[in-house]
Amino acid sequence: MTALISPELVHVDLSAAGREELLAIMAARLENLGYVHNTFLQGLLARENRFPTGLPISGGVAIPHTDPEHVRSSAISIATLAAPVMFGEMAGDGGEVPVRLVILLALRGSGDHLGVLQTMMKRLQDTDFVRRLLASGSAREIAALATAAFEL
Repeated sequence: MTALISPELVHVDLSAAGREELLAIMAARLENLGYVHNTFLQGLLARENRFPTGLPISGGVAIPHTDPEHVRSSAISIATLAAPVMFGEMAGDGGEVPVRLVILLALRGSGDHLGVLQTMMKRLQDTDFVRRLLASGSAREIAALATAAFEL
């Protein structure tokens, strides 16, 4: 898997009123660039409602994703947020997590998700790494840091 994360898919200091608006902004860019079908956002929101992806690690991270049938070409979109947005806690009891970093997966192969998620989870527990992503004001730098860290 090469070039899954490109600067054009990185949102720096993105402002959104809530989770749905945030995901709509990120999904729209993926759709406009031809990475996903127009059903992607609907699938993403449905999956996020059933299986939340907020993680109370490194200051709050979410890794939303949906089924491969909504994806044309694999890509990963990243957003650093100007202010935290609430996400349901992954494997939680209905609680919410304030999130500052969102890594949106749009992967074609169903087997791709597991390997990518495992590598990401390991790196995202490194608070210094997450701080570097959040502190960067450059989409190019964030894309390069994430590509190297996630071994993509």
